[in-house]
Amino acid sequence: MKGCYTSGVIPFAFTGELTDQLASDFMHPLETLPVLRRYVTWALFGRNAMPSVSPKLSTKLETMYARYHNSKHLAQDPLLFPRRYENPEDQEVVALLAASMAFGRVSAFLPVLDRLFSKLGPYPATSLDQADDWEFSAWTDGFVYRFATSDNLKGMLLGIAKVRKEYGGLQPPFMQGYLPNRQVIEGLRALANSIRLAAEPYDPGFLLPLGRPTDPAKRLNMFLRWMVRDDGLDLGIWQGINKADLLIPMDVHVTRISRMLGLLPSKKGGPTLKDAIALTKALSTIDPNDPVRLDFALAHMGISGDCKGEFADAICPKCPLMDFCVHGRQGPGQGDDRADLPGK
Repeated sequence: MKGCYTSGVIPFAFTGELTDQLASDFMHPLETLPVLRRYVTWALFGRNAMPSVSPKLSTKLETMYARYHNSKHLAQDPLLFPRRYENPEDQEVVALLAASMAFGRVSAFLPVLDRLFSKLGPYPATSLDQADDWEFSAWTDGFVYRFATSDNLKGMLLGIAKVRKEYGGLQPPFMQGYLPNRQVIEGLRALANSIRLAAEPYDPGFLLPLGRPTDPAKRLNMFLRWMVRDDGLDLGIWQGINKADLLIPMDVHVTRISRMLGLLPSKKGGPTLKDAIALTKALSTIDPNDPVRLDFALAHMGISGDCKGEFADAICPKCPLMDFCVHGRQGPGQGDDRADLPGK
């Protein structure tokens, strides 16, 4: 069927069966939001392109979830930093800072974050609340990480401190954007805008990009996943947000593996917001109440080196996903269609 995804994905055609399902959904007021999400997906992808993960692929993905969704992989994840703190206010501040620098290689940004949090001390939220301009300058002096400068970091820290002073935390400005239509992207934009305005005349720059409307907001969606979900890894300290509303963070590994499995159409270049919505929709057929549950596992398939993005004789035959993967089905010698996939 033209326009539909393949492999382990079932095209969800606009048929009489779907029409009956929609009619049934509208009979239940609590199901209004899921129905509206379907309409958004139709608008983006067409009525004949409703991706649904097949039962066989779903089973294999659950196998990978059991393998990778555990604390031993935290050592290679920015989530390890907020996990070091017990106070939710410290966790919230540290989580946003850690997520904001989660671009580039994990081995590059983890040491940068470690040095920053050492400077902020055992109670980072209190440190920001009580800091004067000299301390903000001392914390950020000499900082540089890829596209981010010391002034960007100072703007980020100042903005967070001032938002905390005005709102009492980072969740209230998010909720102002989220609650009207329960759109997490609008909530994240509201949070980012509030921090940027509070940071003036400094600019957080690439640490807190507002981006184009098509950007997937990978780092902010990752931060939100940590805040909302509570599963022993994610923190779950923000209440009043439905985890079914979350969007999957489109990092380089999640994007690449999803394309290899046919969960997203194969293409060159980085992911878009449209891709994030499509992948979240596909994964919601596995777990409609928690569609981003597989995010950590998918990411760490790549971070761990267990998925190379091409056929590897020593790895692929042992992978439960081999029969669903374009490289696994083709075998060796078929080239490598990996692309540089920058994550916002």
